[in-house]
Amino acid sequence: MGADIVALPELTITGYPPEDLVLWPSFVDQNVRELELLAASTNGITAIVGFVHADEEGKLYNAAATLSGGRVRDIYGKIHLPNYGVFDERRYFTSGTGCPVLEVSGTKVAINVCEDIWEEPGPSELQCSAGEAEVILNINGSPYWIGKQEWRTEIVTTLAKRNRAFAVYVNQVGGQDELVFDGASMVAGPDGKVLAVAPSFEESIFTIDIETELVKEARSEVPETAPSDSIIEQFGPVRHVGIESVGAKAVDVGAVPMESPAELESVYKALVLGTRDYVRKTGFEKVAIALSGGIDSTIVAAIAVDALSAENVTGVAMPSRYSSEGSIEDAQELAQRLGIKLWRLPIEPAHGGFEELLEPVFKDTEPGVAEENTQSRVRGTVMMAIANKFNWLVLTTGNKSEMATGYATIYGDMAGAFAVVKDVPKTLLYELCHYRNSAGPDSPIPQSVIEKPPSAELRPGQLDEDSLPPYEILDRVLEQYVVNLKSSDEIVKSERALGDSGADEETVRRLTRLIDINEYKRRQAPPGPKITQLAFGRDRRLPIANRYRG
Repeated sequence: MGADIVALPELTITGYPPEDLVLWPSFVDQNVRELELLAASTNGITAIVGFVHADEEGKLYNAAATLSGGRVRDIYGKIHLPNYGVFDERRYFTSGTGCPVLEVSGTKVAINVCEDIWEEPGPSELQCSAGEAEVILNINGSPYWIGKQEWRTEIVTTLAKRNRAFAVYVNQVGGQDELVFDGASMVAGPDGKVLAVAPSFEESIFTIDIETELVKEARSEVPETAPSDSIIEQFGPVRHVGIESVGAKAVDVGAVPMESPAELESVYKALVLGTRDYVRKTGFEKVAIALSGGIDSTIVAAIAVDALSAENVTGVAMPSRYSSEGSIEDAQELAQRLGIKLWRLPIEPAHGGFEELLEPVFKDTEPGVAEENTQSRVRGTVMMAIANKFNWLVLTTGNKSEMATGYATIYGDMAGAFAVVKDVPKTLLYELCHYRNSAGPDSPIPQSVIEKPPSAELRPGQLDEDSLPPYEILDRVLEQYVVNLKSSDEIVKSERALGDSGADEETVRRLTRLIDINEYKRRQAPPGPKITQLAFGRDRRLPIANRYRG
């Protein structure tokens, strides 16, 4: 088996996104040295590799290097720099000028980077028309969110059909802080049909043999048009780079999966991959999770075991005077099913001590949220003490619905290193539990956990719905307000249209108010994997101190 070209993802050398690391000249210099070492090993093959390029003036470029014959043959600077959502490339990089068309073993290959195919027109139009490229090779650092693969497929297939060329989309795999990269690299033919898709959420190498005769046939059916002056001015000039033939043998596609995982499977795999990479890339091996017997900590424990294996996960049950016997039993059963250790540390001594300590200043006041949250803060202190003692990471268990409304205790259950389900709405959390039980090889989540009403168990008989509307309503309002940027008035109108199943005006305005005033809590929350189109954190950046009310 052999290949003419091997393509690696966007910013392969540094990892994507490197963020402010690129502001250190020493970092950029080392990235260039690593590229040169890689280039030295390219005798007999051409490699397309993402790296940070610095020109003579010190300007930085998100670049794709063409390596061949033991040296760097060409450097292309990404032209379209995304500056929305999680992307902030204009803070660091300058747009490139000019675009290459390689000729490798008689085939003309256009090279560009990620966003260059997401905006139309892009350099591909010039490379295929003026440069006669038969293959568009696009390297990516495209993070996952629900539905993203369908969007990518539409982009890649439309690009191929529009230019009557093969489109090769190469994406990275792995977790980087909040971002998860799912891979799912693909190839589309000049007719716009997908020919091959790489596995999602796992590193892989797959090969495909390009039949350029199909490009000639497709282009013979439609007259060629010259590129417009504006496209030439925006992306030109085209530069041709001849690569010596390496004489590679044709290779078979092999058994390349053609279907992307279903939605729940992809979400679960994203959470597992994001958790595994965060823990390992920060230099840790083991994690601790506060197990309450509730659904949030249950799914986090299942994800942690799938990410890190059971011997690296320890559950800590910290029952209080208000913990139900059922919750304690559920935590024990979960730990047994997952095969993890469970430490039982009742918090009554510390809880009583705090009450005694605070009694002089709390006397003559009605007990309330402050007293309830003391329990959560005792638990947070215990978890951080364990982490410090054994050099473990604490995985927190708060979900997106709770993060949105502030139904979480700052310096309590929010204390930890990584928030596994921070971007998972409560309703989706239940679906993930059902998915994990159906996915096998066993069913680790007790049915009693899924069926019982959610409760923080900080006072007698407490239920989440004492303080919040049903999660179906909460999550619907959250989606409209945070993701779709609807105003409270617009949400009130859409909820009225739902009749008896919709929320009343008072509920809508209370929820949007809670979302607004709890920005300060979210700003202090640990990072967690992004799985929705708009996550709290780097996706949504609002001033904490503002008087605007949507």
